[in-house]
Amino acid sequence: MQSSPSRSKVIVRAAAIALVLGLPLALVPANHAGAAAEPYFIGAVLSESGPGATLGRPNADSVALAVAEINAAGGVNGHPLQVEVLDDASNPTTAVSSVRQLLDKHPIAIIGSSLTQSTLAMEPLVDAAGIPLISLASSSQIIEPESTHKWDFKMPITDTRVGTVIAEYLKKKNSTKVAFVYRDDDYGKSGLEHFKNGPNAKGLDVVAADAIAATASDATTQLTHAKGANATALVVWTTMPSANVVLKAYRELGATMPIVYSDGAATAAFPNNAGAAIDGVLIASTKITVAEQLAKSDPQKRVLDHYIAAFNKAYPKDGISIFGGFGYDAVYVLKAALEGAKSADPAKVRDALERVAYTGVTGVYRLSPTDHNGLGSDSLVVTQLVNQKFVIAK
Repeated sequence: MQSSPSRSKVIVRAAAIALVLGLPLALVPANHAGAAAEPYFIGAVLSESGPGATLGRPNADSVALAVAEINAAGGVNGHPLQVEVLDDASNPTTAVSSVRQLLDKHPIAIIGSSLTQSTLAMEPLVDAAGIPLISLASSSQIIEPESTHKWDFKMPITDTRVGTVIAEYLKKKNSTKVAFVYRDDDYGKSGLEHFKNGPNAKGLDVVAADAIAATASDATTQLTHAKGANATALVVWTTMPSANVVLKAYRELGATMPIVYSDGAATAAFPNNAGAAIDGVLIASTKITVAEQLAKSDPQKRVLDHYIAAFNKAYPKDGISIFGGFGYDAVYVLKAALEGAKSADPAKVRDALERVAYTGVTGVYRLSPTDHNGLGSDSLVVTQLVNQKFVIAK
C-alpha cells in the first residue's frame, strides 16, 4: 500500500532523526512484508503553519523524535509506532477536516491540536468515534469536567494552575493592581477568566483587560490602557508573534511596571526575536527553560537533559521551548498506556491513560479518572530573562 504524502513526510522525519541520533534505521516503521508486527497507528493534528506555528513545529518535531526513540528500543508491545501528522494551519475548520481524514484510518489515538480553539473543534468528532484524544493545548476546558470529557486528555499544565502561579508571584511582590492583555481567542479568554477567578485571585485587582489578535502588529492601545489604569503589574496571556508585539509597545511607551507572560511565551523564539528588549521580562514556564539550573535530585533532571540534548542534535536551529516537551510527553504517555492496557483497543487505552504515572519533560504526570492532565503547580517556575537567557526568578 502506498503511503500518503503526510505519512511519508513523518517517516522521513523519523528516519532523519534516527540517523542523526545513531538509532537503528531498521526500527523506523514501514509497511512492508516480513514486519514482525503491524504498526500501532497514531494520528496527529498540529499547527505547523499559521499563527500557532511556533507551537506546532516543535510539537511535531518532538512527536517524531519520541517515535524514533521508542521504535529504536523495540516499539511498544512488540509493535512499532507509526504516526501521521496533518497540519491544521492554526485553523479550527482545517483541524476538523484533518481529524475526519485520520479517523478513516482507524488510529488508536489522536494527538492534537496545538491550539485550544482547534482542540475544542476536534473533540466532538474524536469523542463520538471513541478514540482517546491527547491535546497539546492549554485551556482546562479541554478536559473539564472529566465527567463529560471521558476521551479527552492533555499534556500542558492547565491555565488555571498557570494563573495561580503568576498570582502567587505577584502577591509576593505586592504587585496587586494588574493590567491584563490576552490573545483574542479561547486560549486568552479562558486565561483571563482563570486568572481573575482562580484559587489565588483574592487580593488581586484586574484594573484593565484588553484583547489582542494573534496576528496583531501593534499593541499601543492595550499598553496605553495599562499605563492609564496605574497598574502595578502587566500580565500578558498570549504566544508568539503577538507576545513580541506587546513587548515592543511596552518598551516604546516607557512602561515600568513588571511584565509577566503566561507559559505561551516560554520559547527560545521570543528572546531570539526580541533581543535585548526582553531582558527583565518574567515568564511562567515549565522547567525546560531552566533545566541546567535544576538540582541533580530534581525528578525531571534526567529526562530534561536527555530530551534537550536529543532535540538540539536533531534540530540544531530550532531552539528549545515548552511546546516540544508537550509533543514528546504525549507519545511517551501513550506508550505507557499501551503497555498498561496490553492492547491497542482504544477503549482499553483510554482506561489505561487514567492510570499513567510518568515523569516527563513537562512535569511529573499522575493521571486519574478525575484528572486528565495530572500535573501540579510544582511543574511550573516563574523565570526572568537575563542577558536574553531564562533564569529562575527570585
